Amino acid sequence: MKTASELDLPDMWKATYDLVAQVPEGMVTTYGEVARALGDVAASRFVGLAMSRNEDIQRVPCRRVVQSDGTLGGYTGGVAEKKRLLRREGVRIAGDRVTDFKQILFADFDSDHPLARLRARQRALKKRLVLRNPSRPLSRVAGIDVAYRDEHAYAAMVAFDLKSGDEVERTVAEGDARFPYIPSYLAFREIPLIGPLMTCIDDETIVMYDGNGILHPEGFGIASQVGVEFDVPTIGVAKSLLCGAVSRTARGYPRPVVFGGRTVGHALAGGPQGKPVYVSPGHRMSCKTAVEIASRFIRHRVPEPTRLAHVLAGSAKRGENNK
Repeated sequence: MKTASELDLPDMWKATYDLVAQVPEGMVTTYGEVARALGDVAASRFVGLAMSRNEDIQRVPCRRVVQSDGTLGGYTGGVAEKKRLLRREGVRIAGDRVTDFKQILFADFDSDHPLARLRARQRALKKRLVLRNPSRPLSRVAGIDVAYRDEHAYAAMVAFDLKSGDEVERTVAEGDARFPYIPSYLAFREIPLIGPLMTCIDDETIVMYDGNGILHPEGFGIASQVGVEFDVPTIGVAKSLLCGAVSRTARGYPRPVVFGGRTVGHALAGGPQGKPVYVSPGHRMSCKTAVEIASRFIRHRVPEPTRLAHVLAGSAKRGENNK
């Protein structure tokens, strides 16, 4: 089982608060500037969440974090209170906007850019990606999904016999998410949570993950990272098209999804309305085999392993017994 400490994950909450604590009195910064100091502007929304949960306004002056155009944005005590506090520090405001915004914008943070380090780790892991089928026989496919109640998580696995299509096992693990949701860093949030489930994965099992494999702007989505981290065959199943284009020349389904001049997955239609899902190999799996296996388990729109894992995780989140 991989834990947060084994993955050497930074404490993103602390890192964000430490950055905002650097903003001097009489100056402001933006959610985007703090996110860039973390290493990726994609963290902007998380910065806003962290500010809304800040409990130490003396050390961490979240009132000094404003929107990218100089408007004040939200504040736990209300916009009027944010305006009052900033004016008391000498910040000039007209309406709900900082008037000399560019002159007092603080961006000179002292940071080790934790997200940049995680992105470098992803790129190093990508070098270990294998897109061919394992040589040994495979007998099971296990769907995995995670549901959340705030920062508490419920990870579920439902396994099926590959030959008969019968369900053979289901299990749930729960725990607190130590890493926040930041777009394109989801694997770092979920890998520690699914670790207990991975002890059920043997050498003959394929993991079907609710997320993308190589059908991803970086060619390395969560299903790929899970596969490489645990060295297991994986398939990604996503309900929306993250990148690329579905082939218009192919008739019916499955239809190839092309990105960067190559086929990275397939649109696969199921259910009464035929709305597609997007299947891609994660690790130790070919595009052809990924779509063949997913097609075997189409009863509704989403293949049964990930569909029922989603149902099981949701039931656990609601406190229901779904034995």
